[in-house]
Amino acid sequence: MHKLSRYIFKQLFFTALTVAVVLTLISWLAQSIRYIDYVANKGISLLLYFQMILYLLPNLFVIIAPIAVLIGVLFVYNKLIADHELVAMQSAGLSYWQLAKPVFSIGILFTLIIYVFSLYVIPLTFRKYRDISTSLREQSFVSLIQAGQFNSIGKYTVYARGQDAQGNFLGLLLYDANEPSNLKIFMAEKGILLDKEEGRRIFLINGNRQEKDVSTGKPSILYFDRYTIEEKKEEKENTQEARFLKAYERSLEDLFNPKEKLKPSTKLEFLAAAHQRLLIPLFALAFALLAVCFMLLGHFNRKGRSMRIFISCLGASLLQVSVMIFFHTLKYATFMIPFAYGSVILTILICLFLLTPWGVRFFNVFNFRKNS
Repeated sequence: MHKLSRYIFKQLFFTALTVAVVLTLISWLAQSIRYIDYVANKGISLLLYFQMILYLLPNLFVIIAPIAVLIGVLFVYNKLIADHELVAMQSAGLSYWQLAKPVFSIGILFTLIIYVFSLYVIPLTFRKYRDISTSLREQSFVSLIQAGQFNSIGKYTVYARGQDAQGNFLGLLLYDANEPSNLKIFMAEKGILLDKEEGRRIFLINGNRQEKDVSTGKPSILYFDRYTIEEKKEEKENTQEARFLKAYERSLEDLFNPKEKLKPSTKLEFLAAAHQRLLIPLFALAFALLAVCFMLLGHFNRKGRSMRIFISCLGASLLQVSVMIFFHTLKYATFMIPFAYGSVILTILICLFLLTPWGVRFFNVFNFRKNS
């Protein structure tokens, strides 16, 4: 690599990496605030809290890294133009492709890094995160119920209006879906929830049980002063073993060829997630080339390059939004797959062509005709 190219590459690498790390940490801290309640009010240990939020980092990095590359390229080349270094390099005989070569290299590098995170790291970390979340729900039934909200725990949905000084729940509403053929709704003035070795127990005071017989369709209401709901330990273990892996927890092979028998809508959702993992890393290369094309091509403006920076950011945003729309449509039909890949790959190819001598001549002729 030419010395000048190495000089630009170093600036690009450290700028993009710094932006990626800073933005990832800011987003990570913002996300971690949501989980502080687990420690403050729900008795979760600090070690488990940090494990949970650490597993969120890889996904945030994959989302932010392409944007960091775009910001890094715009910042470095804007600085090179402002300091007249780019003009000096062109005077030394460097072509547009030679000036853009470090951007291509940094785009390839970040694309490979994002592929590693997207294909291998994220499924593992998300599975670990959901394992912790599920185990907390299974092991700490009481502490995870938050008053004033609907809480889904296992096959129960619980709502409590408030809590008293002893921690008992007031105004309790409980939906029991353990038996699909005999769904039950419990309402009670007070509820006491306990975790025992043999299973969970819910003591209800002054309430009623409402159920509907699916075969006859007749409802029934039972009023009680005291009522106990028990969950056996065997049922609890079976619930843990039967946990269904979501799309973001699965490997790429498992997304394309799931072993379970799935609904057509779930298969399309898995297919969209698989193609999303393959395509999103290419955003780093596409954004980098878009930025360098807008910064290099055309006449330099001494008054500033804010309009070029704005248009390049707008172009990157439109590209990302269009691909996200294609992925959303892909959940219902597969014919959008070529459009999703085509929009990103075509953007990369057009940018690469414009940086070649033939592309520069084509751009200059087109720009001349437009100005005339």
